[in-house]
Amino acid sequence: MFWKKKDTYKLIPVLPTSYRNIFIRAIEISTDPIVLINNKIINDYSEAGMLTRRHILECHSIEVRDGVVGVVGFHDHPKEMWINENYREFACYCEGMHWLTIQGPAS
Repeated sequence: MFWKKKDTYKLIPVLPTSYRNIFIRAIEISTDPIVLINNKIINDYSEAGMLTRRHILECHSIEVRDGVVGVVGFHDHPKEMWINENYREFACYCEGMHWLTIQGPAS
């Protein structure tokens, strides 16, 4: 049996300080944004929705995708956030805004 290899990409480890700003900016730069919180799609990005600091810190998994490609997210713990290496300019922008610190090279 032949299996198609899943598309993979390198991830940049980051230490976030302003979760909501990072995720809102990722949504803004995405052509086809899809936001998953605990593996459920959400559409309300307002302060009344799930995309608030409090909800982000309480969830187990969050990811902003541009179509099928992950842009930014974390699984298990908010301090273990990553940004897709293809979005390095986004990572540098967020670091320049003091929303996060890039922790090392993509792996």
